[in-house]
Amino acid sequence: MSRCNRYALARDANEGPIVERIRLAGWFVLRLNGAGLPDLLCVRHGRVVLIEVKAPKGGRMKPAQVELHAQLRAAGLVIAIATTPEEALAALEGDVVRTAQDVRAEKRRGATSVRALATSASYSPRKEPRR
Repeated sequence: MSRCNRYALARDANEGPIVERIRLAGWFVLRLNGAGLPDLLCVRHGRVVLIEVKAPKGGRMKPAQVELHAQLRAAGLVIAIATTPEEALAALEGDVVRTAQDVRAEKRRGATSVRALATSASYSPRKEPRR
C-alpha cells in the first residue's frame, strides 16, 4: 500500500466517529471534497464551523490547505483541525484546539514558509489568491 493511501485510510478511520459525535451533539454535518477544502462543514443555529480531520499520527497539511485555511479565517470563518471527536466537539464549542499553524505541512521547493502561509495577514481580500 502506498504511503498516501495509508494516510488516507487512517484519516477516514477517525472521520466516521468524529462525524457521528458531531451529529449526536445536534450539528448538521456535510462532508466536503475538493483540493484544499476542509473535510467537514458543521452548522447549528446559524453558526458555521469548518473542521479538517487529520490522522492522529503523521497527519500533514498540504501548502494549499494551509493557505486556504488562512483565507477562510481572514474571511471570518471558524476553522479547526481535529484528530479525535473530543477535539472536534471542543472546536464546535468555540475552543479551537489546533489550527493550520500547529500542524506540520508538506513543503515544496521554493514554497513560502508554512507559518507565512497560515497567517491571515498574508492574505489580502483585494488580491487574487495564489495558485
